[in-house]
Amino acid sequence: NILESTMNGQLDLSGKLIIKAQLGEDIRRIPIHNEDITYDELVLMMQRVFRGKLLSNDEVTIKYKDEDGDLITIFDSSDLSFAIQCSRILKLTLF
Repeated sequence: NILESTMNGQLDLSGKLIIKAQLGEDIRRIPIHNEDITYDELVLMMQRVFRGKLLSNDEVTIKYKDEDGDLITIFDSSDLSFAIQCSRILKLTLF
């Protein structure tokens, strides 16, 4: 029931992490069910999502926007888990 899942005008997305990934002008929205995602799994996911634009041997830098709007580099799995704790919607930019 959509009424029950709507609280304070917000849809209840608990248990689901949304990743919004941007590569150039291309933005993709990906629901994630497993929040224990590792950095390597994230990179593999980005290569699948941006198939043809991102090759497996490409050097990729992944950054997320923090609460101040700054772009913070995700270098490893601990950076990623911290980013996930900050926001239910993780906005990633790939360079």
